[in-house]
Formats: sequence, structure tokens, C-alpha cells
Amino acid sequence: MEAAKMSKFQFFCLVVLFELGGVIALGVGQSSARQDVWLAVLLGMIPGIVIYFVFSGLYRLYPTMPLTSYIPKIIGPFLGKPIAFLYSVHFVYQSVRNFRGCANTIQVSVFDETPLVALLALMAVAMIYIVYLGIDAMLRTIVTFLLVLFALGLIGNIFIFFSGIIRIDYLLPVLENGWKPVINTVPLTYFLPFGELFVCTMFFQYLGVGAQKSGIKVGFAAMILSGLIISYTMALNAAVLGPDLLSRSIFPLFAVTSKINIGDFIQKMDGISVSSLMISYFFKATIYFYAAVLAVTDLFKLKSIKTFAIPLGGIVMFSSIMVAENSVENYIEGYIINPYVAFVFQSAFPIVLLAAGWMRRQNRTAS
Repeated sequence: MEAAKMSKFQFFCLVVLFELGGVIALGVGQSSARQDVWLAVLLGMIPGIVIYFVFSGLYRLYPTMPLTSYIPKIIGPFLGKPIAFLYSVHFVYQSVRNFRGCANTIQVSVFDETPLVALLALMAVAMIYIVYLGIDAMLRTIVTFLLVLFALGLIGNIFIFFSGIIRIDYLLPVLENGWKPVINTVPLTYFLPFGELFVCTMFFQYLGVGAQKSGIKVGFAAMILSGLIISYTMALNAAVLGPDLLSRSIFPLFAVTSKINIGDFIQKMDGISVSSLMISYFFKATIYFYAAVLAVTDLFKLKSIKTFAIPLGGIVMFSSIMVAENSVENYIEGYIINPYVAFVFQSAFPIVLLAAGWMRRQNRTAS
């Protein structure tokens, strides 16, 4: 494994960019929660906070190990090794889902005549190259592109404000259809993106032992900030598009930026939404991919991640081609089926792990 160290600021940036990945541009839950989707995001953050402290609890117990190392220590190697391998498969699968989703949206919104294979191949080369260079290179790239993403967001908000297309009445009445549609949306707004922070169990090790308390606080602050940004963005989308158009939109941020018009001079700033999507979605897929490479490297007890970076990158690219026949099928699998599959890996089993790890620690202390 790499003998690298991650600063708290780099960890903050990693969490924020990962949380915003895809969701900031595509939205989440707008089809059912409509203009109250911003509230569904805030409610989804509540179980997200709980599960984050489960992840951080595991980090406190095993500060120098990734997830795939301490699973066998907690439940024994006989069951632990196969389960750790399943987690490496899970990380690969989530990378594939985000990788294909990013390529699909880029193709539909911009490069409609470009073959999907070509987009996936170019993205795969960039992803493999970042991971091949190591954690330091990936973290520096994440910090740079998060600043770019924030700059795009600031520019976009200024243009939207001066275009005069925001209608606060579109957000009213709050809870028009009661709490039920909002509550029914919470499982999705929890999974996307807060439950996905389980990937941090592969990166906590780079913070080291001495940074446990401060590192956990930084990650918590990053999650809260990300949730507020997503909630604000969804409220902005609703205030511009209205509940009906918002509920039918697969790419709401694109629809919002296409309405920008300042004096018939600055118009249709679609590049802002597309760039935001490319940056956030691509790095989410890359972070998942890095976690998969770390998991496989740890399972085989190799010293360098470079051994599996290229082979796994090829698997992700070709799996992205085969995982769905079209963008609609990929959307259905990613947003409707995937949350239920991921719940076991990202929520249920981590709670069991923490309870078992804590009891094992107590028994050692008592003896």
C-alpha cells in the first residue's frame, strides 16, 4: 500500500467533490418530491449523519487500516476475506455506474453524434492515469477541480440572479401534498449522496492516527456543506423551472442554465452545467475506482497500486459499455435499483461491523 498522507483540507475537498458528484447537476428525488425536494435532501442528511459516525467509529477502532483489512480482523478470515472481496466488487460496480452515467449525460447533452465507446475510452484513460500516479496526484487534482466547480457555481448563480428567472412562488406552498411524498423520497436522498460516503473507509487510513478527531470533524463539516449546497441547488432549480417541469427533468441544471438571458447578450450558458456535471461525475467515478484498486491491492497484499490500475480500468470501461443498453436503462438501474443493492454494503453491514468491532475491543480490554 502507498505510504502517503492526506491533509485535512484535501480530505475535506475529497468528501465535498464526491458528495456533489452527479447529484449537483442531475438532481435527486425531484420526480416525487417536486418543489419540496430541497427539504427531502435535508431530511436525507439526518440518517447520513448517523451512518457517517458509524464509518468514523470504524476509523477510530482501526485508524491505520482500510476496510478490506479490518473486516477479516473483526469477523475472522474465513468469512472476512470473501466479504472484503465483495466490497472490492461493489466499489468497481459503483465506479461503473457513475462512469456510464457521466458518459451518457455528456453524450445526450453535448456530443450527441460521438460514439459512446469513444467517450468512455477517453474518460478511462484519464481516470487510469490519475489513479496510476497515486493518491497525492489524485488529491491535488481534486482540490484544483473543486475550486473550478465552485467558480462555475458562483458564475452560474450570478447569471441566474441577473436574468430575473427566479420565482419564489414556485417553491410555494411548502408541503403542498403533505409529508408523504417527501418522506418517501428520503431513502433516495439518503443513498445519493450521503450513504455513499462509505467509500471513506478506504481513505481514512491516509489521515493517520493523530488526526482521528480532527479528521472526523472535517469530514462531517464537508458532508454538511455538501448537503446544504445540494439542497440550495434543488431549491434554485425548482424556483426557476417550477414543480411540473422540475419533476419531468432528468438534467434540471441544464434546463436552468439554458434559461439564462441577460440583455439578449449573455444567453444559454449550458457550458456551466455540462462542465459541472463532467467534473463532479467524473471524480466520483474516479474516487470509487481508486477505492476498488486499493481494495484489490490490499487483498493481494501488494506494495503498489499500479499493478491493478490498468487491468481494473479496462474492466470498468468495458463493463460501462455492457451495464445498460441505453441511458434510460442506466438511469433506472442507477436511481431505482442500485440504492437497494447498495444499502446492504453501505449501511446495514457497516453497523454490524462497528458493533462487532466494538465488542471485540471491549473483550480485549476486559481480559
